[in-house]
Amino acid sequence: MAELRVLNKDKKSSTVKDSAALTTQLAAGLEKIGLAMKSRTWRREGRAGLGPLQRQVLMLLQSKPEQRARVSTVANELAVRLPTASEVIATLERKQLVRRRHDMSDRRVVVAQLTAKGNRACTPTSRMPDRLATATEALSEPEQVILLTSLVKMIRSLQEQGEISATRMCVSCQFFRPNQHDNAERPHHCDYLKAPFSDSSLRLNCQVYEPASTAQVNQTWASFIGSRTA
Repeated sequence: MAELRVLNKDKKSSTVKDSAALTTQLAAGLEKIGLAMKSRTWRREGRAGLGPLQRQVLMLLQSKPEQRARVSTVANELAVRLPTASEVIATLERKQLVRRRHDMSDRRVVVAQLTAKGNRACTPTSRMPDRLATATEALSEPEQVILLTSLVKMIRSLQEQGEISATRMCVSCQFFRPNQHDNAERPHHCDYLKAPFSDSSLRLNCQVYEPASTAQVNQTWASFIGSRTA
């Protein structure tokens, strides 16, 4: 009996170690991908005088309505300090890629807007996501869906830890209704589009996103994640 308890204890210890090793390997793999893409951006854009953070600011502005955003918004969405965002935007303005102006509704607020030159500067790396898209083609469709939902969970965890700012994901949008339909293929519902959709259509950066209240986000997340842990 004592030997059995020892074996069970050893087995449990081994399982914990295996789990820890797996999470370490996954984290290392994600870090390698992130470093590879950042290095690629630096190699291609560094020669043109654009650093990775400058590139991120341009891409962020390009994704915004009228291609503009408050400096504070840029800082929040890129998870950098306000002085850092202001300095980067000032540098981009000197390069004539961005222009700064006061918000018409509040003259105390500074808005950064992409110039025509800045918009063109976004084009060279518009193919960068294609590299990752090609890499994900090595996964089967079910594996791709699992990866997408896993990324949603990881991003939310990082948000809760304060490591990254809120992103325009379905799971934090006021229009998202998880698992509303009795349709295994398209269980979710978007109140904006008035249509059901599947896990494969979950968005990480939706153009029609509207932030939900904290209470709604928590309720939505509980419903979204509940079907996966049941």
